[in-house]
Amino acid sequence: MKNSLLVLFILTLLSCSDDNGLTTNETNMSETEAENENPSVEEETILPEVTNVGFDFSATDIEGWELLWEDNFDTDLSEWNVWKGGAFNEELQLYQEENLYVEDGYLFIEQLREAASGATNPFDTTTKSFNFTSGRIESKELYNPSLQGTLRIAARIKLPTGEGLWPAFWSYGDPWPTQGEIDIMEFRGGRTNEYVTNFFYGTQANTPLTNSAVTSYTHDAGLDLTNEFHVFDMVWSQNSLEVSLDGVEIRTFTTGEFQYIDDLFNKNEKVVLNMAVGGAFFNGMNINVSDIPNKSYLIVDWVKIYKQ
Repeated sequence: MKNSLLVLFILTLLSCSDDNGLTTNETNMSETEAENENPSVEEETILPEVTNVGFDFSATDIEGWELLWEDNFDTDLSEWNVWKGGAFNEELQLYQEENLYVEDGYLFIEQLREAASGATNPFDTTTKSFNFTSGRIESKELYNPSLQGTLRIAARIKLPTGEGLWPAFWSYGDPWPTQGEIDIMEFRGGRTNEYVTNFFYGTQANTPLTNSAVTSYTHDAGLDLTNEFHVFDMVWSQNSLEVSLDGVEIRTFTTGEFQYIDDLFNKNEKVVLNMAVGGAFFNGMNINVSDIPNKSYLIVDWVKIYKQ
């Protein structure tokens, strides 16, 4: 009887062991340890290949201008502050650092359709859910033409195409709009031949005195602006804001035509590059969220600021 029980006990042990003589529990522990030693690697983001065609400044275009600051995106974003959180204007994206890439001398701002959560905006830390992510950077340096001289703020940009995309190149100061806002370029990805330029000013926080119905100007370039790089720039002086595309003036806001231009002259503003998704910029256009691209890129070759 004892011998029978001993045989049965041995057979039971063998049935709980693997081919290496380890018990089931020992096998599971070994597999877990192996997984910990070889963690899965996150999928690498493959950035779009850049064809460097399109307008660029020549020596003639900047003759008489002294370079004050530039970023050719050769290294990192140490010259910029990264916006983290949602934004305003009914926008749909969460801004995060993970959507910003500096590679091969370009800044890539990536827009993604993905579920994410984060602060409602940098001033409201309430957690909010988002269906898109993107990126936004703001220069650490502030610019003021009354201190630095007439300024020329320019960027060489390749715009994305797609419904609901809202890339922009602009400047502003806090608290908005007491330091003003100058929209050098605001683009709707579904209207690839045109972009908007505008300005804001007010003496109290969150209360503009300007009227966008009057100040906003839409420029029809007569060509698809997403096919290649273009240079968007603005000359900021005491009595005017002169906006140009590829070195050609498209609109000048002057004190003779508009109030508050001269009020902007002694204000401190930071330069901004961002890609918003949806929002009030599309009011009345019946944008279908399902038509917004799953992925797109705003590509920036350089940002340069000159003085005169």
